[in-house]
Amino acid sequence: MSAPHDPLTAHRRLKAGSLVDARAPIGVDGFFQPRRAAFWLFVFFLVNGVFSMVSNFYVGYRVVPTAVVLATLVWALYALPFLLFFRSLDLFEQHPPLGFAMAFAWGGFAACYLAIPVNSAVESLSAKLFGPEFTKDWGPALAGPINEEILKLLGIVVLVMIARTQFRTILSVVVLGAMIGLGFQIVEDLLYSVNTAIQFPYTDQVVPVGLMFLVRGVFSGIWSHALYTSVAAFGIGYFITRRHKPLVQRTAVAVGAFALAWFLHFFWNSPWLQNIGGGGVGGVLVLSLLKGIPVLAVGYLLWRFAGHEEGSQLRTVADYYIDDDLMTAEERDSLTSLRERRHLRKHMRQAHGRKAARTLHRLQRAQLHMIRVCEENGAGVPAARAAQDITALRTDLAAATA
Repeated sequence: MSAPHDPLTAHRRLKAGSLVDARAPIGVDGFFQPRRAAFWLFVFFLVNGVFSMVSNFYVGYRVVPTAVVLATLVWALYALPFLLFFRSLDLFEQHPPLGFAMAFAWGGFAACYLAIPVNSAVESLSAKLFGPEFTKDWGPALAGPINEEILKLLGIVVLVMIARTQFRTILSVVVLGAMIGLGFQIVEDLLYSVNTAIQFPYTDQVVPVGLMFLVRGVFSGIWSHALYTSVAAFGIGYFITRRHKPLVQRTAVAVGAFALAWFLHFFWNSPWLQNIGGGGVGGVLVLSLLKGIPVLAVGYLLWRFAGHEEGSQLRTVADYYIDDDLMTAEERDSLTSLRERRHLRKHMRQAHGRKAARTLHRLQRAQLHMIRVCEENGAGVPAARAAQDITALRTDLAAATA
């Protein structure tokens, strides 16, 4: 039985033969938790990371100021399509903005700050044990996956410990994992650009930035850290959301997901297949596709599984809390599928124009937002405000399709 529109007067509802307090908030932890040790652990590593990265960039700025400014602009703009892609998937309803900012900051500053000396130590140990030639070929494949994946995964664990009840589905963990990986990827690419400009044999400070953008942005950016970390995060998400499963099974999935992320990173950094495709830009492109497409395929399958599970959760909450005049049965079916939502917008654009399609998109997001509000707070005042937004957008959509 759906909740009445006025949650302030509707105190109870009938559900499965029992009375349930419809106004009682389910409760969701925020990401600002100064009373938890994990929060201060996060702050400690973040402050150290910011100080270390800013110091590195300041030293670089004194040597190649144009390259530092240009690289910062280039990689900041490069991050925007990824953020817009996440928004197009309606993933930003998963967590408040502070959660995404903290995830990006951990990857970009804390994980990078910790990875630099550890990577150097692993490569130095490899050179002593196996020789410099071996380390030249296999050093990145050893140091990067081992150190960087562990440090990024540590960020996921810390965020989960800070805001424990934020993570109710696998996708909610995968999204923050991708954001941690994106932060690491952007700051690492920025460091590579600055260091390349410092070591460049000519005085030109623009060309090295362009070369790094081509190699690390165009050829390898899609199948990079954001994807690796989201794969590892899948295991953490399974572990904390499948509490009804045996501990051994949950642990095996978590370890397996991390091992898969490690192998994907190792496969990319390794010298395998390096002679395929020949030299030049064409050869680099062929090698990137041969190594990158399998990585992308694995990530797609895991994201799709997490998305299906997320859809089931959304439908359950919508059926429990939301009336049919706010969300019809057809809309409930379509909201659980990104493909169906896009299909409806495409049909709306063909039938009534772009304005109507944009209004439908806003309505879909408002409905998703209301589901999140109900999931986190029950049928309280925030849900009533979300219902008002949906009603207003329905009026706008009716006018756009008149």
